[in-house]
Amino acid sequence: MIYQIEMANISNILLRWYSENGRTLPWRVNPEDAEAGKNPDPYKIWISEIMLQQTTVNTVIPYYKSFIKKWDSIDKLSRADEDDILAFWAGLGYYARGRNLLKCAKELSEKFDGKIPNDKKTLMELPGIGEYTASAIRSIAFGEREVVIDANIERVVCRLFKIEKPVNQSKKDIKKYASQLFPKLHSGDFAQALMDFANAVCKPKKPNCNNCPIATSCLSLELGVVENIPAKPVKKDKPVRKGFVFFIKVQPNSFLLERRPSKGILGGLMGFPTTEWEVIKNKPTLPLNAKWTFTKQLVTHQFSHFKLELEIVLGEKVTSKFDSSKYLAVEQQSFDLMTLPALMRKVYTKAIKF
Repeated sequence: MIYQIEMANISNILLRWYSENGRTLPWRVNPEDAEAGKNPDPYKIWISEIMLQQTTVNTVIPYYKSFIKKWDSIDKLSRADEDDILAFWAGLGYYARGRNLLKCAKELSEKFDGKIPNDKKTLMELPGIGEYTASAIRSIAFGEREVVIDANIERVVCRLFKIEKPVNQSKKDIKKYASQLFPKLHSGDFAQALMDFANAVCKPKKPNCNNCPIATSCLSLELGVVENIPAKPVKKDKPVRKGFVFFIKVQPNSFLLERRPSKGILGGLMGFPTTEWEVIKNKPTLPLNAKWTFTKQLVTHQFSHFKLELEIVLGEKVTSKFDSSKYLAVEQQSFDLMTLPALMRKVYTKAIKF
């Protein structure tokens, strides 16, 4: 009984903290509006949760605002062109999220009358929505009791209950303790309270324990091990893949882009032509008849499972006609660099100097 009271006390303290210190975010309903009876918009919660997957809040905010301005409803999004979605998504990374948003919007429009369902099983059957996102939507948008656990909440729970193993080895314990913390009512507010608390107080480095409202309940603080929890997993070196990327000038101020295959990494996005990405950098097959210069300049990029190294190969004085169905000639003056994914922006930044 004492244990249950302690859990409820922690929850109440954090909810009060959230009402006074919660972040103002464009997809949220602020406390004043909530008190006046305004409810969160499930569409906005869904879009924000997809964008926030493996992406920080500060990065997401400008993308979210632009996205909602252009596609302000499921109906509009369901009729969008995939190329437009992917061009918009450039810079956010993890482009499958953008493709899944479009697929999901079409399915919501066709099967659910353009509305987001509340049923968890149904949500998890939709493209791009897994356990966490379904829980977040039900909790935040619909006020259902769900235990929402992201990386920030994992850190708070591990420190509060002194769970010493790395997070990837502690999922069951984290879920068990988090389930006891989440209140029956206002679980969406509580999830957002934990996220904001993790961002402002229980930070990954140099947590602000002196101003922590639940410091007296934190086992890690009591034992002086806060900064060591959660333990960091041993990082494995990522394999390195190599290849060549072709910066082809067709006029002094024009260059060629191509659309990558729809499947695979950066699928369906515009970029500079490249070879296959291999473990050993084999001699490339040159895409056109031109004057070619192997610059020995490398562009490196980290993907989730490997590191990529591409050598820039400069093509000039193209002597053969290029296939306009495969390549797109772009004028440098009218080119919007932000339409390219991060890897290709790196290529452009280096290649344009030659």
